[in-house]
Amino acid sequence: MITEFVARGPSEAELKAAKKSLVGGFPLRIDTNRKLLEQLAAIGFYKLPLDWLDEYPARLQAVTLEQIRRAFAARVDPERLAIVIVGATD
Repeated sequence: MITEFVARGPSEAELKAAKKSLVGGFPLRIDTNRKLLEQLAAIGFYKLPLDWLDEYPARLQAVTLEQIRRAFAARVDPERLAIVIVGATD
């Protein structure tokens, strides 16, 4: 299943749903002073542009299926993945 996903990427419907969820939930990621400060710290740490929070929804909406496929192909090697199961044995 992972091999297939890396090869094909998400469907158009899956990408649309993911964007809707991420953009729709974005205000909740900055709805307190603490969360906002965490976002600002990340901007500083990763040396992101100062308009990162303002432009985040538009940047997210601009992501294409091809960009996602290229990113997975470049970073995920299904042959090197391991499955770890944690829990009771009974």
